[in-house]
Amino acid sequence: MLATFLNRNEMKIASSFMHHYEMARRINRITRSRVVIVGLLFGTLVWSQFATANMLFHIEVVTPRVGQRGTTVELLIQGACLANPREVVFYRPGIRAIEIEALPKLQYPQGRAHGGRAEEQVRCRFEIAPDCPLGEHPFRIRTATDLTSLATFQVTPFPVVDENEKGNNSNDTLETALPVTPNVSVRGRIGPSNRGDVDLYRVPAVAGGRLSVEVDSVRIAEDHYGGSEFDLAVRILDETGRELASNDDSALHVQDPLIAVKLPRDGVAYVEVRRSLYTSDDRPYCVHIGTNRRPLAIYPPGGPVGTQVNVKLLGDPLGELTETLEVPAKAGNFEYFGDAPSALTLRAAAFGNVLEDVDTPETRVSQLPIAVNGIISEPGDIDGFRLSVKKSDRLRVRVFARTLGSPIDPAIRIRRVPTTRSDVSDKTQNVAGKQDATGDAIELVADDATLNDRDIFGTGFRAGGGLKDVLDPSVIWQPAADGDYILEVYDTLGLGSATGVYRVEIEPAVDSVHVLLRSTAFDWVECMRVQNLAVPQGNRWTVTVSLPQGQGSKFQGELELVAQGLPPGVRCIVPRVQAGQMAVPVQFLADATAQPGTARILLEARPVDTTQKIETSCQQALPFINHSGGDAWRTVRLDRFVLAVTDTAPFTISIAPLSAALVQGGELAIPIKITRRPGFNEPIEFQCEWLPKGVNGPPAATIASGENEAVLRVSAEPQAPVGKWPFVVIASTTQGNGHPYLGAGIIRVSSEMVELPIAEPFVILASRPESVRRGDHARFLWNVQQKNPFEGSAQVRLLGLPKGVRVVEPLPTLTKTSTEVVFDIEASDEALLGRVSGLSCELIVRSGGQEIRQRTGNGTLRIDPAKVSTP
Repeated sequence: MLATFLNRNEMKIASSFMHHYEMARRINRITRSRVVIVGLLFGTLVWSQFATANMLFHIEVVTPRVGQRGTTVELLIQGACLANPREVVFYRPGIRAIEIEALPKLQYPQGRAHGGRAEEQVRCRFEIAPDCPLGEHPFRIRTATDLTSLATFQVTPFPVVDENEKGNNSNDTLETALPVTPNVSVRGRIGPSNRGDVDLYRVPAVAGGRLSVEVDSVRIAEDHYGGSEFDLAVRILDETGRELASNDDSALHVQDPLIAVKLPRDGVAYVEVRRSLYTSDDRPYCVHIGTNRRPLAIYPPGGPVGTQVNVKLLGDPLGELTETLEVPAKAGNFEYFGDAPSALTLRAAAFGNVLEDVDTPETRVSQLPIAVNGIISEPGDIDGFRLSVKKSDRLRVRVFARTLGSPIDPAIRIRRVPTTRSDVSDKTQNVAGKQDATGDAIELVADDATLNDRDIFGTGFRAGGGLKDVLDPSVIWQPAADGDYILEVYDTLGLGSATGVYRVEIEPAVDSVHVLLRSTAFDWVECMRVQNLAVPQGNRWTVTVSLPQGQGSKFQGELELVAQGLPPGVRCIVPRVQAGQMAVPVQFLADATAQPGTARILLEARPVDTTQKIETSCQQALPFINHSGGDAWRTVRLDRFVLAVTDTAPFTISIAPLSAALVQGGELAIPIKITRRPGFNEPIEFQCEWLPKGVNGPPAATIASGENEAVLRVSAEPQAPVGKWPFVVIASTTQGNGHPYLGAGIIRVSSEMVELPIAEPFVILASRPESVRRGDHARFLWNVQQKNPFEGSAQVRLLGLPKGVRVVEPLPTLTKTSTEVVFDIEASDEALLGRVSGLSCELIVRSGGQEIRQRTGNGTLRIDPAKVSTP
């Protein structure tokens, strides 16, 4: 664990090449885990106790986690709340589960560091298509009553073998190294050896041939909390054990190492896998050993959509390679694998490319929008691009370098070229608003970004979320004047690299709204209670969808959400999203004919005003390997949602249409009704999961066994917005092996969505300061300002009286014609003396069979000593 907190990368790479040092420093900047050891140990213990009580996931262990495409793999999935598994649903094509069955529970359940447990087991057989996309395949399991938390499976192009290190069958030395034939993926484990487990593999070597090695550890991790036990290193050794090359962390895979060498001679070579720092944990990994090409970068790193682009493959030990790539028709990131087991990320854009002209200090850009591309190849290298802009332009300038796996840490500087130059003596570099050594005015300097700057939402870790994207700047630039500007790109450490590619996309800022299911749990881990889309047959389920806007968006209109890809028999109800509204409840209804099953769906945000145009996307970001004091080491990012229709739930919850409005400053009592199926008599928990701004609900409450009705009270602040708002109540089971916080194993349903009217207050009461003596009576008069007339009469209570002062009954009442209300108050001989402020009145109005309470007024009362009798 100490590796997480001791600036481990700087210690390990201090003697390595300079760009490796730069990467380690920057990775450390992402995780920001430098803390005092004493504080670390205390914080770890406190967090472990806190997390243990709260972190229960469905899926904890998947074995194995890697399979070759074109094969069928048998898996064992372990976790909790996995009873009655029915289906495995994948987010990507190419894999299907042809068998799934529940196995007996583990005799000795395995506890997990975050408070989860592995006690239930499911056996699956995954059929992987010959053309299955390589890489990560997220999946969930649909059970009879639930949709599980997320798990992942990796697909490799190579045949897969297992290390099988058991007892005396050790591969810890050159003599006992496991012989393997490239190209192969070896599923291994780094065990809890007292001296630190080392795994060695012997491979045939051909002089001048390539040996490529990649280790997957963090990228296949299943733990939701962890640290250095997943941080592995790799070495390639010659036949004598002399090191040919080594790698710990990489620009492409961060904590997971990869390396490729040109072999010096025929014979054998060895691949060694070990931990970077010793821990006693037992963790799986997969090492890919091959003769495949292993470029570290592609130049240019992208191109126009739907075109062919000639590129150079950089960083391979046998030299530079060339290839023609097909750019997909959809803008955004895409992957290039070649013959390697892992991909390089590239960009597709709806505009053209400009490549740096290495023979000139400034490359001319003739039009916008554009993507400029270059390589920061040497120490101190600065690339310049000259472009013409208008003062009225509003441009998004977004850099792609570390996002794509480049080893540089990019920054940009934009300087205006004056129409005339003068001799400027006191020039200042790198400060926006000043001038550089050329005399040009520096208008913008940017280094790094936030996740939201990169249009990444649904994850909000302590620093950058552990995502490389935050090291690439992204800004909205509005030029100060018409004319020519120089966009400069440089490495903040001034190091450069032969694979230091970058891409800067310059385009007009667009309006965009993103749709996400955001977790509210600790460390933003997946919270099935609020993110799951499991809808019982013949029932309803409602989730809150967040609608953040992208960088530079100025969209102000109303929206509608449209669900794409719903299964037969399922409908989606979404109220219209008001301008500026950042969240909305979305209800899914599965009618009685909807068959249990799953579907991959999209939620698309569309402007109500069809003349307005926006970009939209679905996002869900789920972290793994969280650790106290730092960021997640791994984040799975999804671009769609999975919805499941499950078996019929044993109960429904309903609320009648509201016949009375909730008034500002008031409270409304809403009757709740449970309908139970025969034989179901468990307690049921209910609460409001979504409420409009300015409206508050109570904490979760329970309807006891044998009871079917309850009352839920919601209150409105005085500034709550007037209007009609959607309102739902959710209900869930409370017994069994489930966990109410994250929601694993809990059956959840929701009421129908009704309108909650919010209206002006019935009245506004105001009073002048009043006084009463001990042992005496006084009239406390409040003036009535009628605002929202009501029928009948309302009883009025005086709230906030100090000890020893009471209202003499009967309590006063008021009607829609009242102009004042008077309380008869009495102070005892023990009443506390002095001034009391903050007194208010509560009206109790009954309308349409519902009780509405409103609080109003802010009065002051002074309690004086008893009057002294004159002899």
